Amino acid sequence: MKQTSSRTMLDNVHLKYSRQREWLLDLLKEQKTPITIEQLDELVRSRKLSINLSTIYRILDAFLKHDLIEKTFNIQMQSYVIELKHSHHRHYLICLDCQKMIPINHCPMHNIVEEIEKEQNFHVSAHQLEIYGYCSACIKNH
Repeated sequence: MKQTSSRTMLDNVHLKYSRQREWLLDLLKEQKTPITIEQLDELVRSRKLSINLSTIYRILDAFLKHDLIEKTFNIQMQSYVIELKHSHHRHYLICLDCQKMIPINHCPMHNIVEEIEKEQNFHVSAHQLEIYGYCSACIKNH
């Protein structure tokens, strides 16, 4: 499957191109799981990219407004995490020990949301599910 270029992604949502926006999109495309803004800033600095933290925040705000990224609060990390928006939303298993985030391959909430909408006459526009526990590696270490 061919990945859409960062420049095309910006064009598709009518966001003006900048090298810094392209760099951040490229970094986010590399991530397998959501990351904190601080982790993103560390990646920027480790790659010696010329973007300061306030610019990262401004760019991420624009990405959020243009629906390029998802931002959720991770209770365990006590921090917001971000990831590129996918064609389908994701849920995660989060290890309480190492804080590894493991994507769940499907949405276990689909039927529950439909039931809630019918029973409560309520339209659900979004939901979040995080399941906390211990990953196999941490279980072995204890």
